[in-house]
Amino acid sequence: MSTDDDRFRRDEDLLRRALHAEADDVLPSLDALSNIRRRTARPPLWRRPVVLGMAAASVTAVAVITASAYVLGDSSDDTTTTGSESSPRPTVVQSPSPSVTEQPGPPTSTETVGPPPETEVPQPENANVPVYYVTETTQGLRLAREFQNTPVPDDVISAAVNAMLAERAQDPDYQSYWQADTQLRGVEVKNDVIEVDLTGHTDYTFVGNDIAEISVQQLVYTVTAAASVAGEDGGLPVQILVDGNPPRQMWGQLDLSDPIGRAPLVNVWQHVQIDNPQDGAVLGRSVTISGVALAFEAQVNWQVFDDEGNVVDNGFAMTTESSTFAPFTFEVALEPGFYSVVVIESDPTGGAEGPGPMSDTKNFSVE
Repeated sequence: MSTDDDRFRRDEDLLRRALHAEADDVLPSLDALSNIRRRTARPPLWRRPVVLGMAAASVTAVAVITASAYVLGDSSDDTTTTGSESSPRPTVVQSPSPSVTEQPGPPTSTETVGPPPETEVPQPENANVPVYYVTETTQGLRLAREFQNTPVPDDVISAAVNAMLAERAQDPDYQSYWQADTQLRGVEVKNDVIEVDLTGHTDYTFVGNDIAEISVQQLVYTVTAAASVAGEDGGLPVQILVDGNPPRQMWGQLDLSDPIGRAPLVNVWQHVQIDNPQDGAVLGRSVTISGVALAFEAQVNWQVFDDEGNVVDNGFAMTTESSTFAPFTFEVALEPGFYSVVVIESDPTGGAEGPGPMSDTKNFSVE
């Protein structure tokens, strides 16, 4: 026999002795067989199978395999103290058993499903409510109307008064002298009177009588106009309250301890009022201008200017009645750009007498 054969037999004999020695020194786990069966039972396709031999029927075969791995130099970092504490043993890391189902089942009673959906809080709807402001005209301070698109959480009257007190007019020619800290406490219609309760700053000693009177009429007109929209009687007088009590010195000089009604339109309204378009509107090329006017012989004149001040169109329109506030309407066709429309009451004297005609202006754009 060759030297290689002799060397092979000697190595084989040494290996056999080592295997027996290691097998005698190993105490196998009581559930080793069940673990082997679990690891070899239909493993998932994505996991590499770990071959543990033929799952021999005897515990000795398991020990032989373990000892062989140790003698041949298994470099596992884990150790076990099942056998001799002085001799490290390789630990077989078991793969988790495959799940029974691929889809998750319903949550158990101990699982947190998540918080219930939040209750939706109803949001107030927006509505176009009439709001009055003050404007400077050739005949002094007058009232001007604007429709404000504003939330209506409670009622139309409250929404209109809140907008009058808190919102700036869209038209830069319109303004309000009410102080910003004046707020509405509540509105109530009872005993044929509309009660409006205010709080905050209402004593305006620094203003003149003309501003005080037109500002009170601004509130009265806003309240009664909104009452008409809400289906109430818009002709009812308004009782102004401050912190629940009628004021005797409101605006520093007005005794408002009794309800107050609307002043005549001809005395407080501007004679020409453009309602459509609103200032800043974006319109199509066919533009409709409408409003109301107190017009001599039922005629108003109008001009349309471009953003450079050039007159691009002009003409006149007729109101439905003469010498009373009545509606008017007309249409113009415009190219895209920025424009201003001015509607002027007719002046029978041609400017020779009186302070001159009143007018209203709106700025808009055409797309």
